[in-house]
Amino acid sequence: MTEQTHTPYQRGRRAAERGAPREVPKDIDFGQYRRPWLAGFDSIRGTQRTEIADDTRGEHYRTGQFQAWDVTRYLSGDMAQAWQYVYRCGRKGSDQDAITDLRKAVDFLEDWCANDVPIREVDPDVRHRVNCLLCDHQAVDGWKVPILDRIFMADTYVGQNMAGDRFHGQSLVMAAVIPAITAEIARREAS
Repeated sequence: MTEQTHTPYQRGRRAAERGAPREVPKDIDFGQYRRPWLAGFDSIRGTQRTEIADDTRGEHYRTGQFQAWDVTRYLSGDMAQAWQYVYRCGRKGSDQDAITDLRKAVDFLEDWCANDVPIREVDPDVRHRVNCLLCDHQAVDGWKVPILDRIFMADTYVGQNMAGDRFHGQSLVMAAVIPAITAEIARREAS
């Protein structure tokens, strides 16, 4: 009875538990019966993929001409998460959701600083894309621009700082990015 309410993965697992063969029988007519026989098995391709229109995925990350993913795919995991949480802050859900997004961004930034992720350079075209996104004032709130720019720089810039010393993204994050986000959290909580 419950077979119809379970996912294809669960139906495949249940079939295996009952001792159903996991290989395609030799005598099956592949032209006509293969797909129905394979449907529901988790270890054999044959379940239909859920179709999602590309233009509807992650709309809360899209503002202007770029999707946040156009930038974050070049960042390390923690920095990409922090970037997305700051970017979408205030675009999805309530005011409390915006504060939660900013707190999550701080958590990811602190984790990045604690684990010393190696920094790597990115293509100049990617930097141009980020600059275009951040310069679109209709797409990005003004308070977000320096934060997003510094997150990207901390994770991708290899070189020297203004004093000629080796640039270290962790100091930028700890000295400028996290304080700016916590100031925005305090401002939102006060209003």
